Amino acid sequence: MSKESKCIVPGCSNKAHAKGYCRKHYGQIWRKGKIYTDEEEQLASEKNIRRDDTDRMRALERELRRAEMMYQNVIGFEGRLKWRREIDEVKKEMKRLGMEIPEQVPV
Repeated sequence: MSKESKCIVPGCSNKAHAKGYCRKHYGQIWRKGKIYTDEEEQLASEKNIRRDDTDRMRALERELRRAEMMYQNVIGFEGRLKWRREIDEVKKEMKRLGMEIPEQVPV
């Protein structure tokens, strides 16, 4: 029977899970390739924004720009209606995440 070991990260007293790391630190290495410092974790929790949310926010901004461009360039009532709905849905999701909705630049 093997002796239970602790995580190899300094200051961490959790039980080792894989490659000498606890579940928390092994997950950080697996997802992002590095171990977050206490300052980085605290900063993220203070902002109350998950790391995945920042990626989602950037994607929503791109979707909004694309939808606005398509709305300006498409011809026909049905096409414009489709892109208007897309713009409204993206703005609703941005509002739900607490993002600032950028003003549309006139073309």
